[in-house]
Amino acid sequence: MYIRQFEQIVSEGINKDIGGGIHPFHELLYISSGEALIHWIDHTYKAKGPALFIVTPSSPHHVKQITPSLQCWFVELRLQASDYMPSLDTILAWNSMQGNLQWNGSEIAGLAATLTMIEQTLWIPHLKRTDETFRRIVSCDIQKLLFLIDHVVHIREARKNHSAPSAQLSDRWSAHNHIYDLIRYTEMYFTHEITLDKLAERSGYTPSYISRLFKEMTDLTPQQYLYELRMHAATSYLRTTKMSVQDIAEAVGYPGIHYFSRMFKKKFGDSPTEWRKTHTAD
Repeated sequence: MYIRQFEQIVSEGINKDIGGGIHPFHELLYISSGEALIHWIDHTYKAKGPALFIVTPSSPHHVKQITPSLQCWFVELRLQASDYMPSLDTILAWNSMQGNLQWNGSEIAGLAATLTMIEQTLWIPHLKRTDETFRRIVSCDIQKLLFLIDHVVHIREARKNHSAPSAQLSDRWSAHNHIYDLIRYTEMYFTHEITLDKLAERSGYTPSYISRLFKEMTDLTPQQYLYELRMHAATSYLRTTKMSVQDIAEAVGYPGIHYFSRMFKKKFGDSPTEWRKTHTAD
């Protein structure tokens, strides 16, 4: 997932044009406080914060402020082949729900918490949008948010139709939600011994199923993802500290310097010592 642009808007004035137009990207528009008219294709929504809208690519949209104060933010997204986005029918249903959701209620508690995490990450001062860490964190949280939206819409539709939720969709949502938990778990504990069996025990899914879904979402198997995290952590230590290669190996989860050095050279083409010489100033 590529974050094309994100911006926070604090506006004062009634009947003020906030923005809009058309672009070839998905967009998340969140109104945190105040009220606005959202014109999207042939739909018009009167939205009072909090409210979250999904705008599809190349669809005309316009936002007009209708209260003296308005606070909102938007994120424009370019999806990769493996990224998830709800269907158009689900997006239409979700956008129509705005104004009728209890954001403090239990139904969307997880969704609201995920949205808060996205907000906090977007405005971390020292993270740049070109930074790989920023991209991975925001991408994981946005994907989780989209699955939660899909889940909420599906549950509401099932309730309205007096039917049970589709087992297929519920299973899909649950599985992907667990995989994002495993991704976060791997990122948090990358220095520990993380095996497929441990991930299977944590999630309740088989190792082969975890590997398949993990690769769908990251283009890597769990072990490849862990390897990438460790190698890039090692380059950070090599570039910014005077730690010995042995200490760095241990710091990123490799107890043996020889195995670490061999894996590092396989990844970057140089030994850790050679890489440090060519990537740090004298």
